[in-house]
Amino acid sequence: MSILVGTANGRRDKNDVILQELLDAGNWRRALAFVDKRLKKNDKSVGLIVNKISILLASREADRQAQATVEVRELLGRKPPTSDFDILLAIESLAKNWPGWYRHSKTVIDQMWELAAVANPKDEKLLDLWFKTKFTAQNYKAAQKAAMLYSKNFPKDRRPYYWLILSSHLASGSLELSESERSMFRELAYRLLSKTLSLIPEDSSSSLLEKLTLGSDKSNANKGQIDALRALRNPGDLQFLLRIYRTQGRDKEALGILNDPRTGITSSIGRSSWELVLVKVALHESCELWEAQWTECHEILRRANPLYDKNTDTAGGVNVGAFGNDWTIWAAFLKASSKIGTKEKSTKTKAMIDSYLENGKKSLNAQKAMIEFYATNPMRLDNDSGTLLSALLAFYYEYSASPVCFDGLRHAQRLPLDQKRKFLIEIEKHTNPDEIMKFSGEKDHRDWILSEINYLKQAYTLIISVQAGLDNTKLLELFVADCLHLYNRSVPLSRGLPVSERHPGDDAAILAAMGCIHLFDNGEQRSLIRAAAILEMLLSNSAHNYDAQLMIIRVYVYLGLGVQAMSHYARLDIKHLQYLTNSWILFMRISTIHPHPFPVVSSKKIELTSPSTMLKSALSWGYRQNKQAEGGITSFFAYDSLFELLQHLDYQKTTEVALLVKASIMAEAKRIARLGHGYFGLEVDVAASDPLSFEFDDVRNTSSFPNYEAHGQASFEQHLRPGPMTEKTWLLAQLRTTDLVYAIMGIDTGPSAFYRGPDMGDMTLPEKAAAEWTNVMVSLHAAAVQCQKPLQEEFSSCIRSALNRLNHFMEPWSALAKELDENPTQVTVSISSDLAIPNWYTFHRIYMSMDQCIITTAFLRSIAALNRTSHYYEDQKFLDDTAAWMKEAGQDIFRTFHRAAKKMQARMLEMSKKPYLKELCFGKEGDDTDIVGEEMRDLVESEEWMTDYCSGMMGNWAEALQGVISAKFRTVKESTPGQK
Repeated sequence: MSILVGTANGRRDKNDVILQELLDAGNWRRALAFVDKRLKKNDKSVGLIVNKISILLASREADRQAQATVEVRELLGRKPPTSDFDILLAIESLAKNWPGWYRHSKTVIDQMWELAAVANPKDEKLLDLWFKTKFTAQNYKAAQKAAMLYSKNFPKDRRPYYWLILSSHLASGSLELSESERSMFRELAYRLLSKTLSLIPEDSSSSLLEKLTLGSDKSNANKGQIDALRALRNPGDLQFLLRIYRTQGRDKEALGILNDPRTGITSSIGRSSWELVLVKVALHESCELWEAQWTECHEILRRANPLYDKNTDTAGGVNVGAFGNDWTIWAAFLKASSKIGTKEKSTKTKAMIDSYLENGKKSLNAQKAMIEFYATNPMRLDNDSGTLLSALLAFYYEYSASPVCFDGLRHAQRLPLDQKRKFLIEIEKHTNPDEIMKFSGEKDHRDWILSEINYLKQAYTLIISVQAGLDNTKLLELFVADCLHLYNRSVPLSRGLPVSERHPGDDAAILAAMGCIHLFDNGEQRSLIRAAAILEMLLSNSAHNYDAQLMIIRVYVYLGLGVQAMSHYARLDIKHLQYLTNSWILFMRISTIHPHPFPVVSSKKIELTSPSTMLKSALSWGYRQNKQAEGGITSFFAYDSLFELLQHLDYQKTTEVALLVKASIMAEAKRIARLGHGYFGLEVDVAASDPLSFEFDDVRNTSSFPNYEAHGQASFEQHLRPGPMTEKTWLLAQLRTTDLVYAIMGIDTGPSAFYRGPDMGDMTLPEKAAAEWTNVMVSLHAAAVQCQKPLQEEFSSCIRSALNRLNHFMEPWSALAKELDENPTQVTVSISSDLAIPNWYTFHRIYMSMDQCIITTAFLRSIAALNRTSHYYEDQKFLDDTAAWMKEAGQDIFRTFHRAAKKMQARMLEMSKKPYLKELCFGKEGDDTDIVGEEMRDLVESEEWMTDYCSGMMGNWAEALQGVISAKFRTVKESTPGQK
């Protein structure tokens, strides 16, 4: 921690050096005493008071944080008000770093800025800084107040007027404000925008400034000049206005603005903007004006046609040229035609599509439109022999060797069963493997491979995925073998290609892995290991295949192989963007799958890394990213780009380290620390905001995974999800419980609020049991802390009843440990009669049981200790005995888990020397009945690779069990290797 500001007129002196040394040593009490001593010597430097506030907050004690608020109030009462930029920004910095304290001191801190601005009304720099500081902190109510004062004091400056509209609009959506406040801000933004519209003259023959500054006196001229500065100027201003109107549900008014000659798309303000055309199309749809929608799109498409002759067209309206051949326009055109539903409109719609397909160079969007037309328009037209099947076949023949092929054929699922068969037969003829012998060049060979893959994708969607729940093992094995055979034939085409390039046959291997996952769902346990091996072989040739990397991470997590999952996750590193999007795929339950450090070979030496380090990196990077995003906001103000700023804020919501993901990372990191594999205080080092203070949405996106499943079928990600998606109620419960446990164990002295347990939502069974029992323990502890004499009798009854239920909750933990020790096959997964492995659920149950032993013991010891001073429960011996018994029972459960894990580990290491897994994964040589194993063997470069891969996998299961063996049972703070 560093002192925030120098105390000698903003510069540092020798006293500041002494203070900094105390802070570096973490000696908060002496630092605070030193500051108080200087204050008593009449050193009333504002900087000194700010540093005192910083020290009070760093001590993390509730009474000292309250004292910090008192100190801020003292600054607020100073005459004249503090207007030093460094002081104001230092206070704002404290607010960001201590959001919990800021919630209680927000009004006071906001008043400091306001008093400073009122005392210095002509200080434009101060007003500008006030607004931008509050805006980047997302305190839109305070930013609105700053913009209002700025606009009032500098009426000829256009920027603060639009900042006032912007901040009012954003404040109207702030959940921190009351409904009446949000309604007031919503109405204000609307009225200010309406005024900008009213300033635009009917006649645009002369400049707007000339029109508005005409007047008989100076005051009218000044008013006209102000009005001219505030009026809409360009398409960006118009988009900003339309965005706010649409957010408020004023779509018809917004459409009226675009239809107005003064402000329409073809006006001097609209400037035929393509973005405004798209907005108008969206407004037609939201207002359900289908005739207008159809007409508008028809004109745009007519003029975008390569055969269109603009010299012979006398019709008015928007002409955006080739931009009009856009799928958004086609989709809106087809939807409007379908909604109108007349034969006349359908005929004209079909004629428009045909006009794009008549010339030599066919339009991709038009061919997609033809498929969409037959899929959504059941009406038969005169002299039309076309069908959905014919449109699908025409598209496949044209684009069979293109990546767009699969997406363009999504309506094939609408075909009746007999036509699906016919469709597959016809496209199979088009990709007849016998024809490959006629191909003369490498491009022809590559096109054939891609066509064959697109055929297999259609077969997968229309047959394999639909029959997923049926007993179709032979069909699935044949499909997987075909995919592997095709991939094998594609490998020569990949030689010489850059490693960063996606190789032609990659999707064939991905389809094979998906087929193996369906086999796994049908009960063939080895198929999941085969899927992992196929993906490893694919990545050995195409190291940067993103789909394969995501799939293999999920496969390894499901198999309980945390090291491989984390290793592949590290390879996704593209400027750390995976922290924004896909970190939840790995981190969702990493603390109960692989919490311990593991060795990594780099630069010919072995180093230890750990999930705890990866979690810290994710949080730390997220903190830096959020800081950079805040800094980027000010650039939009510099260029007066408010519509782009709103788009940036929307993008930020989807790309920043989402609060739910961040809360999940924090919960996992804290459990790892409790189990003795990480270090405490992780979240204190890097947390940019308090996830408990916000209502956050679940923005985890599963669409990044490849998905060729039929509509309505479970996606690949759902097939291999390690338990239900973690819910925010469970995460909040985890974090609040951890804070209280930390306080009990002496790790964190922060205050703990009374806790209500999570709603029993979608959790794994061990998590549900943990939530129920933890709720009992935390509620008991809170009641013990807050116990008053009138409640003593009622509490005594509750505590005895709760503690008598302890055996009931402990039974699954001890039973699991015993079963794992005596009969591990009941807890693990049997791959064959000779081989059983632990998967993610095995580890999840073990670590959840261990964690509950730690938490329960800590709570019971704390309740007994509290009773020694408060005497709220008469039987102290009962509490002490229960706490001691729980500690002994917890230690016994840990010892049993340790013993069982050692046995399993020895078994894994022994099995790694035998060919069991190799034969299960790659089949036995000469076994013609195992067609999948035979194709896999053909792909592998050597027998040695198969042996190394399988023995390595067995060794990694043994390594994963080391985490159970090294987990520590501790209920007080202990030093941890590497602790900071």
